[in-house]
Amino acid sequence: MRAVCDTNVLVSYLLTHRPPIATLIDRYLAEQAFTLVTSPALLAELERVLSYPRLAVLLQADERRRFVALISALSEVVDPPEEVPMISRDPDDDQVIACAVVGSADAIVSGDKDLLSLGRVGGIPIVAPAAFLELLDPA
Repeated sequence: MRAVCDTNVLVSYLLTHRPPIATLIDRYLAEQAFTLVTSPALLAELERVLSYPRLAVLLQADERRRFVALISALSEVVDPPEEVPMISRDPDDDQVIACAVVGSADAIVSGDKDLLSLGRVGGIPIVAPAAFLELLDPA
């Protein structure tokens, strides 16, 4: 299975390290039960978000850089076109969708209500982390 994790999921993992997101990353990604798909734009967004003042006080600059590098190393990085179609209200969400389409993702994992409200784009479901865990392990 291939999935794009929205920036909010990765930031939540780093800051809270609680289920279901910690289970998703620590167990399933570490065991390579799914392929994390990302793009240069999503990695740049992750780096930018982690540098917001309210987050920067929680993490040292080298911790932020190492986390972005780790996500890049664990992911298959794809290159969507620079101009992506507007599907959602937020251009950052459109980057997530473009990454999923170009990367042939089976799911988009997000906590973003705007993305989740779309339900799916084409044949790609947009699900919360707990729902993605159910897709990975229906038992």
